[in-house]
Order: sequence, then structure tokens, then C-alpha cells
Amino acid sequence: MYRDEPLDDEAELRELVGDVPVDAIGASVGMDGVAAAVDAMRLLQGWVDDDAARAWLLGALRRLDGRSPLGAIAAGAADDVSEVLRAWLAAQS
Repeated sequence: MYRDEPLDDEAELRELVGDVPVDAIGASVGMDGVAAAVDAMRLLQGWVDDDAARAWLLGALRRLDGRSPLGAIAAGAADDVSEVLRAWLAAQS
């Protein structure tokens, strides 16, 4: 199904990280990948401010072989991102 307007969660993700990474996820793995990115954003929002969430989602991480979490999701590694995120959040407490 084609949508002219993004869903609210997707729009919030786009506002946080920009259109380019979200479009890359949608083009490579579809809406399931966008949903995984939204889930990661929501988890982060429970622990850190938007600047830190943006930095985590877009930053290169050693545990993701130097990819950003959004880049890893676009490459089909959403489960790896979820695992890394949960470990990172556990270390924050």
C-alpha cells in the first residue's frame, strides 16, 4: 500500500534522524525495518534525550561492525541492533 504521508511514529523518527536514513531502511527492508527503527527510538526515548538518541542511532558502533544502528537495520540486522541497544541501555543504569 502506498502512503503519501508517513505514520506518526515514522514522522517522529524522520524528525529525529532525517529522511535519508529512514528512506534507506524503507527501500532496502521495507516497513518492518522502519518499525524496528521506531522501536529502537522509543526504547532510547525512555532513557536519554533526543540528542543522545539521535547520536546513538546514527553513530558507528563497534558492536555493529562499524555500522550505525540505522545502517545495520537497513542491512537487515534489526535483531543485532535490538541486542546491542538492550545491552547499551542496561549499562546506562
